[in-house]
Amino acid sequence: MNRSKTPTLGLAAACAALTFLLAGCSLFSNGPAPTATSTGGSSSPGTTISTETATPSPTPRLVKSITLVAAVGEPKDWTPAGLTWSGIQKGGTQIGATTDLIEPISNAELKTDVERAAGAAAAVVVTVGPDADPAVQAAAAAHPTTQFLEMDVVVPDTSPANVHGLVFDEAEAGYLGGYLAAWFASGNKVGFVGDTTTDASSANYGAGFRVGAAEGRQGVAAASAYAGTADSPDKGRTAAASLVKAGSTVIMAMPSLSGIGALREACSRKAGLVALGTDAWQTVPDVQTCLIVTVLERDDAAVTTAILALASGKVLPRVAINDVASGGIALSDFHATLPAGFQAGLDGLMASLRAGPPRPTPGPSPTASPATASSSPKPSGT
Repeated sequence: MNRSKTPTLGLAAACAALTFLLAGCSLFSNGPAPTATSTGGSSSPGTTISTETATPSPTPRLVKSITLVAAVGEPKDWTPAGLTWSGIQKGGTQIGATTDLIEPISNAELKTDVERAAGAAAAVVVTVGPDADPAVQAAAAAHPTTQFLEMDVVVPDTSPANVHGLVFDEAEAGYLGGYLAAWFASGNKVGFVGDTTTDASSANYGAGFRVGAAEGRQGVAAASAYAGTADSPDKGRTAAASLVKAGSTVIMAMPSLSGIGALREACSRKAGLVALGTDAWQTVPDVQTCLIVTVLERDDAAVTTAILALASGKVLPRVAINDVASGGIALSDFHATLPAGFQAGLDGLMASLRAGPPRPTPGPSPTASPATASSSPKPSGT
């Protein structure tokens, strides 16, 4: 269904579950972020992205070419790489840059392709996921005037200053998922299927989900179950079955192979579904009868925003965390009848996420050190 997930290092404007790390920081160090266009549900873009403190990039210069070195086996429609390519094309059109897509057939070829793309004049090279990071690190050191954008990778602090990670606020996405699940639950329980009890992404999504569910509807409790791995649909099915048997009537699952299994099992047991990442209506069509909505993580909007920033002379941080305020997190179309009073409540919530200061945080924050990526596999659609 979706991507390899990364640890959330900064949290969105209103996720009450986690410690807010970097309130008020912009995506760029010398001015407001350009507005990104949102296409999903009730969400609309804002003007800032919370970021990790980072060493500034080299002085930006005119962007003449943008190359996507896609993940092996991608891009396909609705995958992270496919959406990233769409965003690159949009950004290239707006600034008059040429755009190129390279589709490696192996990780060995990926390294060669990254190096080749980095040699162009006034270039931006974009990659998706952790497999490309070693190649990016090597090429960035050899080509200090080329800018590198790594989608869904929290780049290490030791990276060259021209390497930037574009990630998503998983806690905020989970918060939205929990809020929506509570509204659509037919009982007083909703459930979240995580990959493991130790990975940062499961912790971030899960913490947000619990607080969102509590704020969505009074009396709704959130339960969690874990597949024990990111790459086993069967184990995801087992975890989802346990939650539905225990009374959860709406299930949210990780955007991983195990999460796909969880969605399918929950649907087979007539539970409603809130998906994460890329639009499950497109990527897992066999669960359409149960799907309520997808909390979208907008690779296209995130990369377009970064490209426009570079072209206009802005300085990118090492890690940019995309959220509702930036247009990086949005909602798909709804595929279920909206409960009475729901739309007004959702509109108010989205407005607060776009513009609020952060809410108080009642619990401790799941933490994770910066890493090149998390261990979740990257499903490429169906």
